[in-house]
Amino acid sequence: MQNENKKEKEEKMAKISLGLIFSIIITLVCCAGCGGDLQTKDNSPDKKSESGAGKANAAVNKIVEPGQLISKAEAEIFTGEKLLDGQYDEKPAVGMKKCFYGAAAGNSGNFFQISVQQTLFMPQTVLESGQTPKSIFDNTRKILADGRIDLKGLGDEAFIGTIALHILKGDYYITIRLGNPDGKENRKGLETAGRKALENLDALLI
Repeated sequence: MQNENKKEKEEKMAKISLGLIFSIIITLVCCAGCGGDLQTKDNSPDKKSESGAGKANAAVNKIVEPGQLISKAEAEIFTGEKLLDGQYDEKPAVGMKKCFYGAAAGNSGNFFQISVQQTLFMPQTVLESGQTPKSIFDNTRKILADGRIDLKGLGDEAFIGTIALHILKGDYYITIRLGNPDGKENRKGLETAGRKALENLDALLI
């Protein structure tokens, strides 16, 4: 009997570990993406999503859209050039919503990308496995230990890793990528954009 219970616990822990690894991989891949299969249709920042956990919780709490955290006009300030309308994508499996603003000029490699992972957009099965925006943030932070720059004064915790800014604020895990033709890290710009995103988040949660 004890052996059976031990085996069940081990199997449960293995599933949780695999699920968390899967979530982190999706998070890193999505953060590194630059548009790809993102869509512009029917995905305005003010529209409430009805997929994943969002459908069940929309009536109780408002799900935050990435375009509400950083608008196109704000993104243009951070990139210093005109941008196209935001392209939106969702990954309910990790509670993620992503917005990508590409450069309006065809010869520019500049872009601004922001994603937000939130408890309310996560499926109940994922939450029951122990995964949350915080757990994904914590484990992503460990994985990106090499070259990671820890920051203070941004949300609950924040760091720069893989040329992206990662911020944890309550039940929200925000990532921001500020692109440029050279693909170089822009720490000052990332931090400024992060502060604006947090300012807008606070306003939404009032």
